[in-house]
Parts: sequence; structure tokens; C-alpha cells
Amino acid sequence: MALLAASGGASPCESGFNSCSLLWKITESEGFAETGGTILDKIGQILLILLAAWVLRWIVNRSIARIIKQVTSVKGPQGIAELAERLASSANRRGEIVGDRSQKRAETLTGVLQHVAGIVIWTVAFMLVLSAFNVNLAPILASAGIAGIAIGFGAQNLVQDYLAGIFILLEDQYGVGDVVDVGDASGSVVDMGLRVTTLRSLDGTLWYVRNGQILRVGNSSQSWAYVLIDTPLPPSADIDRAGEIITEVAEGFVQDDEWREHILEAPEYLGPVEVTIDVIKVRLGVRTTSDQQWAAGRELRLRVTEALREAGIIDPAGTGRIYVPRSVASGGAAGADGTGA
Repeated sequence: MALLAASGGASPCESGFNSCSLLWKITESEGFAETGGTILDKIGQILLILLAAWVLRWIVNRSIARIIKQVTSVKGPQGIAELAERLASSANRRGEIVGDRSQKRAETLTGVLQHVAGIVIWTVAFMLVLSAFNVNLAPILASAGIAGIAIGFGAQNLVQDYLAGIFILLEDQYGVGDVVDVGDASGSVVDMGLRVTTLRSLDGTLWYVRNGQILRVGNSSQSWAYVLIDTPLPPSADIDRAGEIITEVAEGFVQDDEWREHILEAPEYLGPVEVTIDVIKVRLGVRTTSDQQWAAGRELRLRVTEALREAGIIDPAGTGRIYVPRSVASGGAAGADGTGA
């Protein structure tokens, strides 16, 4: 009897502290201790996996946010420092614009990378939970591998577009509001995502360009611009006098209160750049802020044209050529040959 009592009081649980031993001490029921202990152990294991995944995701998210902030907080394209030295209030305005773009880039990249990291971490956690229930993961992993290969081959362009979009944002190649040339299309950037960039051309056409197809980008809105003013003059014009007038106009333009803050360097008169039978083109160059390059170019052309007309160098009514109607030319040739009536 003593032996049976001893055997009946033996713990059915494994040695050590676990849920089964705890339930056995409380209830002394072998079936309840084994079943309840197994359930509690599984629940504890699952909770531990979920807690570890949550902590890991928190650490990864903070690391991503810190890295992206450091990368995107680097000073903008070269020339921004020079722009800040040469401008006062407009430099601060430009710095605010670049700063806002950097913040948006950081938020976008951080959100994308954190989302991808979250998918990976929770997928691994889900696999570990399945393994806790003794689910065979080999068929699942094999099926996922085959599906991944199939999707990879079928979505190469999609992956390429997203990767290109990430690097465009990371390198700040352009942003919303910039005027860019991406090869097949050009215009102002209306919207940019990780897969598609939307441009509005000068004639109003809306272009949707896949980021993976953008091989080169010409950005006219970063830092500064060099405005070229080509003025056609008649061949008989006094080129030296015209150059003096153009230089005087440019100097007055720089001193204008309305345009002074947008001029970064003194204008350069480059002289004749093209000579044909009809015109002689002279060129004036001026470095301006990128956001005012077109307005400054229009104003300078207007002032130069008016000054040259007032000086009599450009004749509004003269074109430099005499056009003879075909009928008159043929009649004159016939009379010269003596075949006229």
C-alpha cells in the first residue's frame, strides 16, 4: 500500500520548473496538469515569440529612422553653400525649401523601409509560431520559394521601378515642383512615388514615367542656373557699341531692387557667338537662382531689346534681306535675255 501511495503521488511532469509542475502542485491532477501545462507552455512560447518580434521591430524601426535621417540631412546639391553665401533672405527661403524636401524624403523612405522590415519580422515570427505547434514548415517554405521565383521573374520591372524610386528619393535627384528632363518627357514634377513619376509638360500634357525607365535626369531647379541671352544683330551693326549697351543694361539689371537678390554673380558679356549672312549673335550670361531663371531671362531680353532699339542698332522694320517675288524675278530675267514682248 505504501508503494502504491508513493507511485500515485509521483509527479507526471518533467523535472524542473514548468507549467505542468505548477498545475500539479496546485491540483494534483495528472491529466489536468499535463494538458494544462502543455497549453500554457505553448501560450508562453507564442507570447515570447511575439514579444521578441515586437522588440526587434521597434529596434529596427528606430535604427532605420536614425540612418535615414542622417543620410537625408546631408546638405543639398553642391552650390547650396555658395547660394547661401551670396544671398540673404532668399538663401533662407531656399534653405527652407530644401529642408522641407529632405524631411519628406526621410518620411517616405523611413515608412517604406519600416514597412518592409515589419513584413519580414512578422513573417518569421509567424513561422516560429507554426513551428511551436509542430507544423512541418518544409512544404510551406518550398512552396514559398517556388512562388517567390515565379513572382521574381514576372515582376522584374516592378522591382526595378521600386528600387529606382528609392534611390531617386535617397539621392534627392528631383522633387515635387522641380523642372526636369528625363529623356522622353520633360516638365514640372507634379507627383513622385516609388514606382512612377508624374510630369506636367509646358503644353499641359501629363506624363507618367516609370522610375525604372529613367536613365538620366536633367534638373533645372536645383541650386542655381546660368541664363544665356542671345541677341541677334544685323551684319552692319556696330558690335562694340552693342556690347557696351548690353553691358550697361545688365549692370542696371543687377542693381534693380526687384532682381538684386536673385543675381548670384556679375553678368558676363561673352561677345559674338554666331555669325551668318543674316545676323550676328552676341551673348550675355548671368547666374541666377534656379526658381527665377526664366523670369530673369525674359526681363533681360526685354531690356536689352529696348535699349538696342533706342540706340538705333536694331531696326524694327528691317530684316536684313530683300525678297523678290518669283514672277518679278522671272520677268526680269526674261527681259535681260531679250525674249520679252
